[in-house]
Amino acid sequence: MNAIDYLREEIKSYFPESSELQLSGDFAQHRRFNFYFKIKDDYSYLLYLNWDGEYDQFILKCLEFVNEEILEKLIAAYPETGAKTFNLGQPCLTVSFIYRGENKLSVLDFKGPVDAEIHSREISGIKLMQCVDPELHKD
Repeated sequence: MNAIDYLREEIKSYFPESSELQLSGDFAQHRRFNFYFKIKDDYSYLLYLNWDGEYDQFILKCLEFVNEEILEKLIAAYPETGAKTFNLGQPCLTVSFIYRGENKLSVLDFKGPVDAEIHSREISGIKLMQCVDPELHKD
């Protein structure tokens, strides 16, 4: 299993209502480095996974939108307009990491509420998902 497939499976496992957004037309024919995941219906958060394209370095962000109605409109536009659609989202939780194997993720940087376990620098897939889970980090 490659890194992208592993991370997709981790997202789907941790967020069972999630779905990966798919591009259409010419966009779908190009190699992708950005992946977006709707976490669940009627929710103002979206997951964004960025791959550097060569190495196994990634950024996983939870983007927050003003409300779920705006996000639903953007999701509907995404297949035809691509990644620029989500520029309105504000990153609220971000983890950059290197994939070293299943459940072997080396954290490079973390932005969000402080979590002591992150300082170990090597985390599992489930811990990565907890880092970007907006439900765990609400005020």
